[in-house]
Amino acid sequence: MLSPIRLTSYAKRITAPTLGAVRTYVNSAMIIGHVGQDAEFKEFKDRTVVNFTMATNENRKDAEGNWVKTTHWHNVVSWDQSKNRYLIESLKKGDTVMVEGPIQYRTFTAKDGSDKHRTEILLKKFQVVARKQPRDV
Repeated sequence: MLSPIRLTSYAKRITAPTLGAVRTYVNSAMIIGHVGQDAEFKEFKDRTVVNFTMATNENRKDAEGNWVKTTHWHNVVSWDQSKNRYLIESLKKGDTVMVEGPIQYRTFTAKDGSDKHRTEILLKKFQVVARKQPRDV
């Protein structure tokens, strides 16, 4: 028979008020990585959308103890008109950026009629960490 978990008085002080106050869940991602392509945009009647990809790297040891680097690709989308002009004009392949925003999942019908699924980060905040090539912006 398992015995119940006993919290220390410190843990009780930290967790008890927090658990009662949490009423919503958080969907927020923050990644720092390299831009995989120059930002692309599409224009609609009253707004634009900007899309770009980012790469992050994961380093881990394989079964033999050798370090293996795995690159993960992330889709980023922005509907924020105040940010989009800057993204289009200045974000270039190879730049290192930090992006924050919720993860969203979309399903759409492709031109061939098949259903496609896309996972993307909806850009809310971003910061250029380093430029691949110096330039005037």
